[in-house]
Amino acid sequence: MLNDENHARLFAPSETVEAAAWRAELRNDELSDITFNGMPVLRAIRAVVRDHDWRTLVPTVSRVAQHSRDGGVTLLLDIDFAGFGSSYTGELAIHFTKNSVKVTFDGVAPAAFRSNRIGLVVLHRPDDAGRAVTIGSPGGASTPSFFPVDISPHQPFLDLSSMEWERDGTRFRLDFHGDVFETEDQRNWTDASFKTYSTPLSKPFPVEVSAGDRVHQSVLLTVTPGSATAVPRPASKGVFTVLDGGTARVPALSLSATSATAPRTRSEPIPGLDALLLELVPGPDTERTVRGAADEATDLNVPLDVRLSVDSPQRIGELLELLPLDNVLRLAVFDASSHVTEPELWAELRDETRRREFSGALLAGARSHFTELNRSADRLPPDADAVSFSITPQMHATEVPHVVETLPMQRLVALNALRIGPGRPLHLGPVTLKARFNAVATERDDAAAEAMATDPLQPEGFTAAWLLGSIAALSVPGVESVSYFEATGPRGIRGPGGLTPAGELLAALAAVRGCEVLEVAGEVPGVVLYPVRDGGRTVLFAANLTAQALSVVVRLPGSDTTNLEFEPWTAVVRRVD
Repeated sequence: MLNDENHARLFAPSETVEAAAWRAELRNDELSDITFNGMPVLRAIRAVVRDHDWRTLVPTVSRVAQHSRDGGVTLLLDIDFAGFGSSYTGELAIHFTKNSVKVTFDGVAPAAFRSNRIGLVVLHRPDDAGRAVTIGSPGGASTPSFFPVDISPHQPFLDLSSMEWERDGTRFRLDFHGDVFETEDQRNWTDASFKTYSTPLSKPFPVEVSAGDRVHQSVLLTVTPGSATAVPRPASKGVFTVLDGGTARVPALSLSATSATAPRTRSEPIPGLDALLLELVPGPDTERTVRGAADEATDLNVPLDVRLSVDSPQRIGELLELLPLDNVLRLAVFDASSHVTEPELWAELRDETRRREFSGALLAGARSHFTELNRSADRLPPDADAVSFSITPQMHATEVPHVVETLPMQRLVALNALRIGPGRPLHLGPVTLKARFNAVATERDDAAAEAMATDPLQPEGFTAAWLLGSIAALSVPGVESVSYFEATGPRGIRGPGGLTPAGELLAALAAVRGCEVLEVAGEVPGVVLYPVRDGGRTVLFAANLTAQALSVVVRLPGSDTTNLEFEPWTAVVRRVD
């Protein structure tokens, strides 16, 4: 039974706004999925307030007023932002006319706080990748460019005041007022968007915001309709066709060791599980952490996959001395500050493991997001056996639609990582619903990071559905293993009552490790179908990532069909002989 908090997140209401040829969804404070004449235009426009550690203050809409006049529609939203000891308040005005949408934000600080960003952001659609765009600067110059196809490690557009592009014969333009804006590629963090935001990162941050300080910004979206009209997508008939063959295999799956701060429940072995991932940081409890993880690995009957995080090369030997290296499958090392494998750390790890005759694989990459790997690709050791980085879907937004939309981006970051480390396999993880630590904090606050690391949705069916979407996205040649969640505890797959829905699904997938993933024709929005050939039978893993009950038909190789019925936010497993 969902508690009130989880139910509110999974079944959050949205309001459809229509004016002339415009259509959008109002989801709390965010104007989402903006279309013109049925044509997708922008992913979203919203106002954000971030504190000195880039933590997003939670917006609460206290009032929505709507007015219609002269064919136009105006929405007025009163928004309170709060969290992490800070607060802010503002009004968002959204005005639709026949050929424009204007969003204006007026904000004021009721009390002093430190901030890295306050203002409007525009989220561009991920399918704008490769699209031509003209960038206008505050000085009046215009520069032709393109939205990047490969994930851009740095901001593709700087110092901008306008953007102009074309889609299906229709011309769109954005004008920004109240600050200088720039664009970053949020696909680095698996967000399904490019983001244009105010206050360039080249300016010093954080800044001291005094009580009474105000912000006034606006974004104007205009359209010049062309002769072409959007071609409506055919309505889904709820039918998948499973093809007889595929190029991917079910990757090896592993778990992270239970956090030291969480109560640990004894784990039963999971057949096919690959390893137990241990993130090891020097400290007074390091020996106890190693012993706990070794015991947990023994319970699960798997080896350890160890990721060291150190502030100097000298720490590497100290940590290796504590590890049962004969039961360690893989080793990686990352810098505690930059979060990537720095050259001097790699050299020390390589030398120390050779001296100890370690026979496992040595990994390099980033302990944080793909972002840091992408930005330090030139420092990736050429002799690393494999590459690693972590994934979390909630770096920028916690709303469930945003979390779901990260799934196809996970495949994109994996493909980009394979490009960066050509010929080297990927061992991905930890993959967690919430970030394990704040990789961009200007001040270290371990207690705050620990408190934010657990998502209340962890034990729900939603997490199983999201897990299947993630595994399906990451099942590409070259991805050898993926580590999800923790073994037990509030961030784990097992609680006092046994395996969670995500745990049951992971166990079922571990049992078909290395089996062929069959290709699928057809698409049903919000449904993931992951068919696996296990010997002479097919195992259908499927998930409903929507808030509605769904029914789909699956056509199997040959002439057989099967029906799948889903409750909202659930995963199912069906074995077909």
